[in-house]
Amino acid sequence: MSHFKTRRQPGGGAKFLIIIIIILLLGGSVTVWIWHQPKARASDAVKEFYRYEQKGEYTKSWKLFHTEMRNRFSDEQYSKLRAEFLTQDTFAKAYTFKVSKMKTKKNWKTPGSGQVLTKVYVTTVTQTFNNDFGNFKIVQDVLVTKEDGEYRILWNYN
Repeated sequence: MSHFKTRRQPGGGAKFLIIIIIILLLGGSVTVWIWHQPKARASDAVKEFYRYEQKGEYTKSWKLFHTEMRNRFSDEQYSKLRAEFLTQDTFAKAYTFKVSKMKTKKNWKTPGSGQVLTKVYVTTVTQTFNNDFGNFKIVQDVLVTKEDGEYRILWNYN
């Protein structure tokens, strides 16, 4: 017979259960955060692109293009055409934009070279213009993919 008696502390099982639940919640939160991180970074790239466009800094926005888009337009050509379109053709001095939720698309083929990109993010950008003729919107799907470690912008121009 043992001279030592073991006693359970009251509530010890409940404390253990609470600790396990907290660990699972923290682990789940970190997992969700890591899983959503690429979409958030892709969305940030789109917002940066359109902020440059709003300021008329087309050379900076052009630098955020994927190589496929850079091959389609030179920096000078893009800057000239985009400035004409956004200011002269719309008769608007400014615009606002809204970026929708990012969706993932697998194995997307670029319209120019036909290169297959294994993972792209797709969002819809709505630009709202106000001029003497009223308000109007341009709605365009924008694609984002990683190229050389950076998120780059693509348009489906087919």
